[in-house]
Amino acid sequence: MPILGYHYSPDWNQELYQATIDRVIPDRNDLPSGMIAHYAAPLEGGGWQVVDVWESAEHHDRFLRERVVPAARELGAPPFETKLTELYNSLVAQ
Repeated sequence: MPILGYHYSPDWNQELYQATIDRVIPDRNDLPSGMIAHYAAPLEGGGWQVVDVWESAEHHDRFLRERVVPAARELGAPPFETKLTELYNSLVAQ
């Protein structure tokens, strides 16, 4: 079942996000197994948010555990909140 992953933190910013994404997905043409879509934007009032669509929660959890969390720790990044929900519908322009 596809899932929507929502990650956010008032303590992250564009520079920290960019440093992290550059480490975990250095080749934007070679997405991690199970990733369908990835979106990132500033939070209103400060901070950063990321919205991902994954083939499954297992794919999402593995990527966070094996790549994102270690990279964020290496960069000294503060923790972020994560919410997962089953995806009901997705419409994307072709």
